[in-house]
Amino acid sequence: MDVKEANRAEHARMLDAMILGVMVSRAAAEGVDGDDFDAFKKRHLLTIKEASKAHPMPIDERLSKAKAKYRFS
Repeated sequence: MDVKEANRAEHARMLDAMILGVMVSRAAAEGVDGDDFDAFKKRHLLTIKEASKAHPMPIDERLSKAKAKYRFS
């Protein structure tokens, strides 16, 4: 694996950790117990999917802007 690929992989791991942390915080704010976390994740991913569909900017445009931010060296 070259440096660029390693940097990209590390960044992906960091983003995944952040997503999980936000999901845990969101579940806690809703009063979800540990036993209900998996069901919460499934429900909330549907909520996120709907929010993405309703977003005024098309996903292709949002992805293009996000990709432009990442230049791994």
